[in-house]
Amino acid sequence: MHILFIHIRYPEFDRCSGDVRLSNLLRILARKHQVTLHVLYKDAAYLDAAENKKYVEALTSAGIAVTHGGLHALLQGLQFDAILIEFWYVARPILKSIRVLQPSARIVVDTEHVYFHSDFLKAKALGEALDSPELAARKRGELETYVAADLVITTTEEDKGVLLNEIPRLNAYAIPNIHEIPDVGESASARSQDSLIFVGNFQNNPSNVDAMTYFCSQVLPLIRSEAPDTSLAIVGNKPPAEIQNLACEYITVTGYVPDTAPYLAEAMVSICPLRFGAGLKGKIGEAMMHGLPVVTTSIGTQGMARHGGVELLVGDTPTEFANAVLRLFRDPHLWKTLSNNGRKLIVETYSFAAVEANVDAVMRAIDNARPKRMNVFRRIPSYWRLRIATFLERNLNWRLRKT
Repeated sequence: MHILFIHIRYPEFDRCSGDVRLSNLLRILARKHQVTLHVLYKDAAYLDAAENKKYVEALTSAGIAVTHGGLHALLQGLQFDAILIEFWYVARPILKSIRVLQPSARIVVDTEHVYFHSDFLKAKALGEALDSPELAARKRGELETYVAADLVITTTEEDKGVLLNEIPRLNAYAIPNIHEIPDVGESASARSQDSLIFVGNFQNNPSNVDAMTYFCSQVLPLIRSEAPDTSLAIVGNKPPAEIQNLACEYITVTGYVPDTAPYLAEAMVSICPLRFGAGLKGKIGEAMMHGLPVVTTSIGTQGMARHGGVELLVGDTPTEFANAVLRLFRDPHLWKTLSNNGRKLIVETYSFAAVEANVDAVMRAIDNARPKRMNVFRRIPSYWRLRIATFLERNLNWRLRKT
């Protein structure tokens, strides 16, 4: 198939979990299909920035064509079998134009998570109104976009179920995160004792900001009361001032780092104290594939096997979370069990080898999908629709009516 993937930016695989998945998905697709990635950003300063060349090189080395600039010119110049758009809010303003210019292409919306579901969980966690007009409007816009597409891809079966509960006939599939599996040691002896790490992109990500402010104010004091030498490294792109202000003698805020592996190799426990969110959590998969045990909340386990004490530990209250961390500090056998089982889960479920057959199945479904036809009359602006309707009524329709 000739596939066009539309994204706002280059897939920034070293800054954002969703872009790791996208980069690896593109690599899998390029093995069997002709793939073009079109970047919607038009700012030359971004497109030509030296630090972004690595993203372009990673794509082109995998046989993926990279374009940017006018989307209409690209759609008029080439014919695509499938057009995948990253994020519903990107698809919403361009979907109709794509239908007009590429009527035979299957249009697919790929979503890292179901946004209205995450919005609902956020409002619930923070005690905000669940029936606000703003939430309702965003949900309506998101669902309308999914309905207008030919197929929707989520990262989890859980998110897929949320959508099918709203729209039972929606053509939806799931493709999870995709991880490259590094070679790592299994021993905890070389790691810094009583050390924690949180990895997360903070740019436009309120769930990560909330997770860290919550953890540092309500959970970390409980841990340090029992293990006073506990340290925390907060690693991730663009931490806002409220995260930077958490830094102290036992909390390090690194900001962006080019490679998280050295930080993961040093820590004893990876924490993911999310109180809201949706989709699959890349930070958990990344820690597990490095053999690092994880303590998270029920929100963090979305889309994953929930085998508490076997692959990860779960704590939804400050006391439960703190106790889970302390168990891993004190029990080497439990630490090794979670290290081995967590890594095994990633290899068997989220590695390239595990996900490729799933991607192939979704691509067959896309190939077999029938593109939705757009009502030509609805593509005409309302002013001209009214004039055409008036003209037809005066000059043609009355002749066809029975007298």
